[in-house]
Amino acid sequence: MPDEFLTEQELAARWKMSAKTLTRWRTIRRGPPFLKLGQTVRYAMSDVLEFERQGLRKPVPRDLPTLDERAPDQPARLLTIKDVVAGLRIGRQ
Repeated sequence: MPDEFLTEQELAARWKMSAKTLTRWRTIRRGPPFLKLGQTVRYAMSDVLEFERQGLRKPVPRDLPTLDERAPDQPARLLTIKDVVAGLRIGRQ
């Protein structure tokens, strides 16, 4: 069965985004695979659907501990630049 292909404008409309965003995504190798013949860019519907499936967020299982349950007994100490420099000096000795 031959695959259906979407134009850049059709995919942009499907995802409610600018076609320029898809153009930028192609240059940084983000988004679904595409086919380019000359100036024409097409996206296979099967690749678009797979990309959408991979982007789905799964709900967090309820049996995982909450942040409060995982928090250490004492609050984390915020480091200053002086603390970091002092740590580096100690490490060199």
